[in-house]
Amino acid sequence: MLKKPLIRNTCSVFILIFTFSASWALTLENKPIESFYSEEIENVEEYLVRLHTEMMEQYILQHNTEMYADVMLDDYLLVVEIGLIEDRELLLTTVGNLDIQSARLTNEEFLHYDSTAVLIGTLEMEGKILGHTIDGMLRYMSVFIMHEGRWRL
Repeated sequence: MLKKPLIRNTCSVFILIFTFSASWALTLENKPIESFYSEEIENVEEYLVRLHTEMMEQYILQHNTEMYADVMLDDYLLVVEIGLIEDRELLLTTVGNLDIQSARLTNEEFLHYDSTAVLIGTLEMEGKILGHTIDGMLRYMSVFIMHEGRWRL
């Protein structure tokens, strides 16, 4: 009679520990990406695709410029789809012009040459910029360089 409760309690403790361990592992896997120094990155393509996707989602959907600002170099330039060139300051201060309901990045190509990496893909968005509807798909190219031990845009 003493063995059944002991076994039941032991199983309960094991299940509790396993559940905690599994949820902790999932939390770590889904943890927001951080800026790592190059020697800490095992798979450059996986890291940069994830960094780029998270950075763009934060900027476009949440109007959070913190991650973008951290990754961009001071002389960052963006050529927008109509051919205009926006610098770092303009890009960070005009995020409020976006009213995007959905955005989906698809990375189609990754090129890596020593301290330079290029992501090419599509950005599908639904929403408005300055009141103008922009539903559709855009092409993008983002160039990362290794700068002071970190991948920067």
